[in-house]
Amino acid sequence: MGDIVSESTGDFISVRLGDFVGIRMAELARTASFLASEGKALNDTAYALFVDAVSDNLLPALSVLEKRANGDYSRDETPDTFPAFKDSHARASGVSCWDLFEAYVHAVKPAPTTVTRWRAVFLAMQQRFAEAGADGITEDAARAWIHGQITEERQASTVREVWLSASRTVFGWARVHKRIRENPFKEVKVDVPRKVQKREDGRSFTTEEASTILKASLTYQKPATPTERARRWVPWLCAYSGARSGEITQLRGVDIENREGVYVMKITPDAGTTKTRQTRTVPLHEHLIAQGFIDMVQQVGQGALFYNDMTVRKQSSDPLKPSRSRAATTRAHLGTWVRGLGVDDPDISPNHSWRHLFKRIGDEIGMPEKYNDAITGHVAPTQGRKYGPPKVSTLAVALTKFPRYKLD
Repeated sequence: MGDIVSESTGDFISVRLGDFVGIRMAELARTASFLASEGKALNDTAYALFVDAVSDNLLPALSVLEKRANGDYSRDETPDTFPAFKDSHARASGVSCWDLFEAYVHAVKPAPTTVTRWRAVFLAMQQRFAEAGADGITEDAARAWIHGQITEERQASTVREVWLSASRTVFGWARVHKRIRENPFKEVKVDVPRKVQKREDGRSFTTEEASTILKASLTYQKPATPTERARRWVPWLCAYSGARSGEITQLRGVDIENREGVYVMKITPDAGTTKTRQTRTVPLHEHLIAQGFIDMVQQVGQGALFYNDMTVRKQSSDPLKPSRSRAATTRAHLGTWVRGLGVDDPDISPNHSWRHLFKRIGDEIGMPEKYNDAITGHVAPTQGRKYGPPKVSTLAVALTKFPRYKLD
């Protein structure tokens, strides 16, 4: 029994002495101050291991300080014995991924549709990198996360055009404005398999598809509602202008003008979203006027032509969660209607394919590319082409050569 007591007492004394030495070493090395300055909080086990590591090198460090005090500045070779430092966990910078997205939206004010599309990206990113923070994402981690978004439900093209584009753009903006040190998405690439092109007409409507839609629109000879007006006129306006369908569905009566005998439509940010954020004036094709488009505009008045703007609609005050515009809703409903007509090939868009068709016909009739771009709102490909935009009267003359659609 005495032997057991003696052994236990010795172990107890050894433990207490070890604790005392460890405490004194920690105080002498100022470990608490160091950890606080680094923003580190260790549990008891990790702290004990840290103090042990410090204790092993404290006396050599004190020896070096003593040499320096005595004028000896010779090289200290002790650090050469340390293993290379590898930080297994990226240190959070204090700014989160969502913080960057919010700052970008407030500063740049992208289109509501862009905010809505990118919102899901940064919600997912925030969840994945909550601990690392925006400045703690490495290029390897960014690449792995982006590639991990490719699933059976989400194609590589969507990941590249939405997820990677959103990440690279926002982080690039944050890098320029010194909110983060590096853009981890800058060199990330997503390979998209080349899609098999089965359609001879590419992404534009065939003659049969265009005829199906335009014939169906003519069944609404006396449209009584905004929805019926959209079905009657939006396909024809897109067909004769190559405009984006959303630019047409947001048109107001005030946007239709007579310029010295030439009827035009003003596609302007005042009416809603425009991709280039610039106003452009497009002449109306003579076939639209012959069908009675101007008469319809005069009957509706100055307000919205293709949606009901008479009722008050509650709008979101949160720029990070914008409301869907009524023009966008009209565009979506129109696309559903077109699909219901049997124009349901997944390789074409029920609304946007008019834009491809207009460009193709314009090339076939020899319309100068500069005029074609000015009408459709495509950005000029060269700096020189941006100078001296064509006059409306010039575009009107060019549009007279655009043939009428034949539905026979």
